[in-house]
Amino acid sequence: MTNENSELQAYLERPLPDLMSELSLYDTTTRSPADTWQKIVGPVRQRICVEWNWCDMRQDARLENDYDLAAAILIVLTTRVLHLPIDVDLTLIAAILVKRGLDTFCGCP
Repeated sequence: MTNENSELQAYLERPLPDLMSELSLYDTTTRSPADTWQKIVGPVRQRICVEWNWCDMRQDARLENDYDLAAAILIVLTTRVLHLPIDVDLTLIAAILVKRGLDTFCGCP
């Protein structure tokens, strides 16, 4: 297992509040994890929900378990440059998206 794979698995084993707290460490100018999330949510939503079209992609049987889904998200986030206002670990973002639920994040019907 590569370092990135083990890091992804470790993130998936942690609760969402811990992941959000870690996210806030990447931005010392905000007061809360929610504030940090709000800074990056727009570009992430554009990449995952619009460009990747999660609401259609969710039918893919290969994405049924959390690890495979998080790995696919990580690939989508890293395939092209993602312009975020803060420098943050995209593996952490992938795990947060899985924990938050992509259907809700993207507003899928």
